Amino acid sequence: MHQPILPKMFYYGFPVVLLTTCDEHGASNITPISSSWCLGDNVVIGLGTQGKAFENLSVCAEVVLNLPDETLWQKIENIAPTTAKNPIPDFQKSEYQFCDDKFKKGGFTAENSIKVKPSHIKEYPLQAESKVIHISKRDGYAIIELKILQVHACEKLIMDDHKIDPAKWQPLIYNFRHYQGVGKTLGKNFRAEE
Repeated sequence: MHQPILPKMFYYGFPVVLLTTCDEHGASNITPISSSWCLGDNVVIGLGTQGKAFENLSVCAEVVLNLPDETLWQKIENIAPTTAKNPIPDFQKSEYQFCDDKFKKGGFTAENSIKVKPSHIKEYPLQAESKVIHISKRDGYAIIELKILQVHACEKLIMDDHKIDPAKWQPLIYNFRHYQGVGKTLGKNFRAEE
């Protein structure tokens, strides 16, 4: 039997993406997200409008979507409780700390992109250089449409020269504040107790 409920947030699990964006000085920032979907060479992401990633996209309408596999979840957790916003917004002060170099804090290597300004993360098996096509602001968040310009893929994931082999690609999934690989829970997000 089903029971009607009204959860605070209906969040049934999405692939983890680390966005890299640039600020007005050209410095790259990393922001973990898990609200995205893709069709063809179009991607739609959801971002809070008070965060550094949204601020950066308003200055430089380019982004790299870095897609981790399940081996990278702990590195993501190293940067999860950080923000590049200075000063830290009031709503984040109790849970977040300022970090101006998330590449270093996360143990990531920045690599130059080919078609956009933000760096991509070398350790990530898939990266998609993209540009912003449209931003639709809502109440505290934005729906952002992107167009993929260039994809970088780890050689072991490529089949038939230009396709990702679904048998080899194991995306990291964020499901109700828990990281999951294929058929297993890997760990909790620092805010999973909420």
